[in-house]
Amino acid sequence: MRRLLSGLLFLALAWTGGLLVFIGQLPRPGAEGVAAGHGVAVYTGGGGKRIEAGMALFAGGTGRRLLISGVHPDTTRARLAQMWRGPRGQFDCCVDLDRNALSTDGNAKELKAWADAHAYEQIVLVTSEYHMPRAIAATRARMPEARLTAYPVSSGYLDDDGRPVSLEAWEKLAGEYSKYLLARVKAVF
Repeated sequence: MRRLLSGLLFLALAWTGGLLVFIGQLPRPGAEGVAAGHGVAVYTGGGGKRIEAGMALFAGGTGRRLLISGVHPDTTRARLAQMWRGPRGQFDCCVDLDRNALSTDGNAKELKAWADAHAYEQIVLVTSEYHMPRAIAATRARMPEARLTAYPVSSGYLDDDGRPVSLEAWEKLAGEYSKYLLARVKAVF
C-alpha cells in the first residue's frame, strides 16, 4: 500500500510540475511577423475572439483562403459576414466554414482535407494561447509535412506575465494540460 501511495504522490507531483512548465511555455498572443502561409485556419471557441483574429489576419493579406473549423450549426454565414472587416468579395469567395469538427482532432482532420483540396502546405493556425499546444500536436499528427505557424489569441485566462488570473483559469488550464498530454500520447500511437 505504501508503494502505491508513493507512486500516486510521484505522479501527482510530476503532473503538477508538468502543468507549471506547460503554463510557462504557452505562446504569447499576437505573435509578430506571421508568415504569409497558403491558408489561415481558425479552430473555433473562445467567444468569437479566435474568429475575429483569423478574419483580421486574412483580410490583412495573410493566406489565400480562410478556414473556420468547428463552426456551431446555428451560426450562419451571414452572422459571420457581420464580423468581417475586409472586402466583401474576399469573404464571399475565400472564407470556408467547417461545421463537422466537434473536437480539436476533428479540427485537424477537417484542416487536412481542406489543405489537401487546395494543395496548401503552409498554414497559419489561429486558436487561443492555452489551446495552441494541443492544436499543434493534433494537427501535426494528421499533417506531419505541413509548415504550421502559430497565431495565438488571448483567452483572458493569463495575465500579461503569463500567470493564471483566477481559480477558474487554473482549472481551465489544468484541464487543457491533461487533454494535451492525451493528445501527445494519441499522436505517438
